[in-house]
Amino acid sequence: MSSPLAKDKKSFFDKLLIRFHKNASHSNRIAILSTLFTQEINELHIENESISLLDIGCGDMKITKILSEQHQQLEATGVDIYPNTQNWKNYVAFDGKTLPFEDKSFAIVLFSDVLHHDAENIDQLLKEAKRVANFIIIKDHFEYGFFSRTLLQLADIVGNYGYGVSIPKRYFTKKRFQELLKKHQLTERKQQCPVYLYNHIPLVKYIFKGKYQFVSVIKTA
Repeated sequence: MSSPLAKDKKSFFDKLLIRFHKNASHSNRIAILSTLFTQEINELHIENESISLLDIGCGDMKITKILSEQHQQLEATGVDIYPNTQNWKNYVAFDGKTLPFEDKSFAIVLFSDVLHHDAENIDQLLKEAKRVANFIIIKDHFEYGFFSRTLLQLADIVGNYGYGVSIPKRYFTKKRFQELLKKHQLTERKQQCPVYLYNHIPLVKYIFKGKYQFVSVIKTA
């Protein structure tokens, strides 16, 4: 599961990668995804005074916090497998498999670039997300063969290796993703693909194509 808390002690190379990633794309990526997630939440037309959201694999909770700021009705909680070393509000540590919440405790569960890092627990995480929420929003990657898979792995090395997060051997294909939803009896209401995260970086935008990124909005029942 992806988290900037994964590695307590970082080498010089780790710190160099982290600095490069933050300067090149991290802040821009967070801004784009936060805006996109807010739009998707608004389009669900949840008519409650407050909308509860659970961000699974929340990492440093930057997206979680921005969503709370952008959507006044939103009450966001973040969970990850690492201790709350920063005393973050609304943060809960869990075992990476079983969510410590009652059935339908949340309106929405969010997985933002999490599932491809935890292949062995995908089924369990989706089962738990379905149990605790009415909707699931998944941001992840599509691969289309060796070339795109290698590019995505390189991007993961730049974005995650310095934090101690594992680099996936495979990513979703469109077919595999639909098979996964069918297996868990989840209904996809909307899929956005391509998603452009790197248009601000010259040349890179032509290499890391928008079709490698997708956002899926899913109804759990």
